[in-house]
Amino acid sequence: MAWTKQLTASAMVALLAIAQTAHAQNAPQGGDASGSNYLAQHFSFDALNPDVKDAITRANLAAVPFAKITLHTHDVATSADQSKPSNYTTAMSLENAGHGLVRRVEAIQDSNGNTIATRLDLTYRGYFSFLTQGISTRATSLPPVQEARKVLRFDTGTNGHVAFVYLYGSTGGQTLQDPGQFLCDSGKRYDASQLNSSIEGQVTELSCRVIDANGIETDKVTLAYLEKYSVAVTLHTHNAQRTVESTIQDFSVH
Repeated sequence: MAWTKQLTASAMVALLAIAQTAHAQNAPQGGDASGSNYLAQHFSFDALNPDVKDAITRANLAAVPFAKITLHTHDVATSADQSKPSNYTTAMSLENAGHGLVRRVEAIQDSNGNTIATRLDLTYRGYFSFLTQGISTRATSLPPVQEARKVLRFDTGTNGHVAFVYLYGSTGGQTLQDPGQFLCDSGKRYDASQLNSSIEGQVTELSCRVIDANGIETDKVTLAYLEKYSVAVTLHTHNAQRTVESTIQDFSVH
């Protein structure tokens, strides 16, 4: 994949933050053309590795039943090296990318409302990412995208389980020879309005484990699968460095 070279990382963060804010406010997007074009070109079905595209095509996945969802979460992060928790907000846009794929843009903001980082993902229904890129405002160049190169197992929810096993690497780099894994088991089910009054339908919670190429479990993740919208959002993440609890503050379907 060819990546935009003319833009600095900080300029791209600003463009994407503008694009995300316009989405969140359901406003005209006259000023975000470069950011939107970047997303459409590099975080779409056509941007995927051919082996991954083939696996998705064979799975014959239905598209999600929405055009766009926007939400904000209040996030509380605790870590062993901090005397008190850190609070921040994530402004998120979820966009139907076809084939069961959801393009996700997250603008992470500090307590003063300043965007400190942007994360871009092309996900399967919000569960896990086929393409992901995190951009810090301190970066001077765009970091490589982490991408799935080959799908070894793609279990999309049979009998309450989700399993994604894949080979991956950075764009332009080598493919790691050992697989990464994202494994989930479904848990309790409850009314989605418990998460936010604007969310309709039911929620199924999933307990997930992230396992790296060395076979080490790196993260535990709790997802809320929103049944009416066929998409998952993250409620809780935990690893050796920190724990993050997320609360949905607002939720809109466009």
